[in-house]
Amino acid sequence: MNQHASRMMALQAIFIANQNPELTVKEVEETAVKALELKEVPAYSDQLIAGVIEKRATLEADLASKLKAGWNLNRLNKITIAILELALYEMKYSSEIDPKVAINEALNLCDEFADPKEKPFINGVLANFVE
Repeated sequence: MNQHASRMMALQAIFIANQNPELTVKEVEETAVKALELKEVPAYSDQLIAGVIEKRATLEADLASKLKAGWNLNRLNKITIAILELALYEMKYSSEIDPKVAINEALNLCDEFADPKEKPFINGVLANFVE
């Protein structure tokens, strides 16, 4: 499975985790494997899922700090939050991907899983984290 496919699987698992925050990483992965009819969780997906869940509080605080006044994460679509968390995790904690590539991947995931009208918003929020 290539990185994009692994990222798509991870996004769906993170979405599940965000719907059920009490689930462990293992439970999230088991649920995603069943839902997506996979045999196993790819290694890169596992890294992303575990990382986002572990760093969720930090990622959400960082993202919330870049939203316009009067906005908070609760006002955003749940899949948009998952896309932002995944991309920001890769930008901050993964040495395997350049931050600009992480943003591009987030925009691709938006095309596949969210309303493409959200692309400028996702791009704008994540651009705040590029040095």
